[in-house]
Amino acid sequence: MAPVREGEYMIQTNGQSSARLNFQHFWVEECLGYLLHPNIPVSDNAKVADIATGTGIWPIAYSRRVPSTVQVDGFDITDDMFPPADWLPSNVSLRTLDILKPIPEELKGQYDVVCIRYFGVLIKNNKPDFVLRNLVDMLKPGGYIQWVEADIYNQRVVESARYTLSSPTTLEQHLQGWQKYLDSSELRYDWLKTLPDICKSIGMSEANLYIPEILPAYRFTASTLVLGAWEEMTYKCLDERPDEFLGTGSELREKIAGFRKEVDQGAGLDLDYYVTVARKWA
Repeated sequence: MAPVREGEYMIQTNGQSSARLNFQHFWVEECLGYLLHPNIPVSDNAKVADIATGTGIWPIAYSRRVPSTVQVDGFDITDDMFPPADWLPSNVSLRTLDILKPIPEELKGQYDVVCIRYFGVLIKNNKPDFVLRNLVDMLKPGGYIQWVEADIYNQRVVESARYTLSSPTTLEQHLQGWQKYLDSSELRYDWLKTLPDICKSIGMSEANLYIPEILPAYRFTASTLVLGAWEEMTYKCLDERPDEFLGTGSELREKIAGFRKEVDQGAGLDLDYYVTVARKWA
């Protein structure tokens, strides 16, 4: 049985998790080259929403790149990782919202841009339609959606030519179990490639997919972040509910210690990012 329950965070929501998520934010921005895709126009009086905002790092960072007249609102199912409200920039607000439930009336048609990131662990059976419709409901006519997602299903191990590791590596062996875990959880990531078509099928006027190039020099960073997320998952889920494919929390933590040694010896993880930009009919 999959250890993650509906509406539950797969990771912890403590200070260490917040630090890792913020580190991940800056790494992804470096890989993409932007916070908001340059094809998305933003006026000086725009309203921008960030769904699954986590620590609020995206709204905080984006607010520094636009005039203070641009309102940037972050939403998450929990406020556990939000900074205190009095520490936020004047044009940033953070509040709770369950995007898996119908959108409150006061949020419908309010935003020029709605962004969402790292939400794939809650998209089952390749069906993002309900979440997507909720995002569209939040948009003004002519507004834009940006969906950024990492394909954590098709991660792969790469090795530097300078090193020779045992084959297969323990990390490669773990990825086989990781895929079985995702399969048992009905979490497949095929929908990432078809998301623009899904956007058009629900009536959006245009939609485009962008796949940024992997930067080899950042593989150690990517590996560190993934291993950190797995470790958080062991404490949050596996210690209480061991999984058929991932084992107990202590078992996976022991493996992760081995994975880190392999990374130190020249192994790295590659995972692709998919960015969909779509526009609502004006």
